[in-house]
Amino acid sequence: MFKTKSVCLSLMLAALVPLAGCGGEQVKPAEVLRVSGQTMGTFYQLTVPADYKGGKEQLEKDARAQFQTVIDAISTFDKGSEISRFNQRDSTEPMQISTYLAHVIEEVNRQALRIGGATEISIQPLVNLWGFGPDGRPVKVPSAEEIAAARQYVGMDKYAVRYIGGSAFLEKKDPRVQLDLSTVGEGLGVDLLAQLLDEKKVENYLVSIAGAIRSRGLNPEGKPWRVGIVNPVDPDGQPFAVVCPQQEAMSTSGSYRNYFTDDNGRRYSHIIDPKSGQPISHHTVSVTVIGRNALMTDALDTGLMVLGADEALAWGDAHETAVYTIEMQDGKPVGRHNRYFEKYLKCTAPSGR
Repeated sequence: MFKTKSVCLSLMLAALVPLAGCGGEQVKPAEVLRVSGQTMGTFYQLTVPADYKGGKEQLEKDARAQFQTVIDAISTFDKGSEISRFNQRDSTEPMQISTYLAHVIEEVNRQALRIGGATEISIQPLVNLWGFGPDGRPVKVPSAEEIAAARQYVGMDKYAVRYIGGSAFLEKKDPRVQLDLSTVGEGLGVDLLAQLLDEKKVENYLVSIAGAIRSRGLNPEGKPWRVGIVNPVDPDGQPFAVVCPQQEAMSTSGSYRNYFTDDNGRRYSHIIDPKSGQPISHHTVSVTVIGRNALMTDALDTGLMVLGADEALAWGDAHETAVYTIEMQDGKPVGRHNRYFEKYLKCTAPSGR
């Protein structure tokens, strides 16, 4: 994940795709600035249908600065990041961390508790065991004994954020505990950049990093922003569904890109159930969540993928959260959504934030 969800810091294409607009009044911005590139092992796109102080060069510089904040905090592929240094520590002594990282950990855990612990950031030992971490693919599928051994270090009770004298500290209960926040990396990146653009009074923009998106205002045609949910059986073709996020955050977790296959042809997804220690094996291949910020939606969508479509949709109804799922049935993708997602499938001009 930074996700495929995609997974943090593993190279993958976007799970959400910006599209042309739909509906709304026509406007003619003075300039349309588009910036794109690679970050966190995946791809980002940024569109600002207006002038930007300093132009495209400054916009790209600002974007990369925001993304670097995320990388410095949570990248498991950057040995100098806060999380990497914590994971490498052979000690249970508290390590001082930034208040930013402390907030991220606390918020992800808050969302994880809402879905019964289906998201778990201490899953890094299992991620490494199954070959989706920095060390690459396993030589063979892990045994039950190996999985059980790794699971000893997985759980919210295995680490803690503490505050001492106004500073934040992170501690582990065992030196072998390791954290993986890659599941929310994309959401963190788009949230930080959206916050910066808001502070600069940019009225219209679309920010996307692979499976996470934030938008505001109208697109270059003066119409509501539209986003396509990738078709899992034709990821480079037409989108499976078209959504107008209506200035909300939106993120998608998918199991159809990042996986490996064993000698018997069985596919193993990078999305691992922290309770079983196994990659998910149900037929749900994509879950999309819409909410107030991308940290929240990113923290939820992978856990809802772990639960599967039926439980994800039921949870969304119970918690008044917009959820869209795609399942494979008889070799074909089938989409379902709950009633809170319905309005996002209908494009209307935004009425403000």
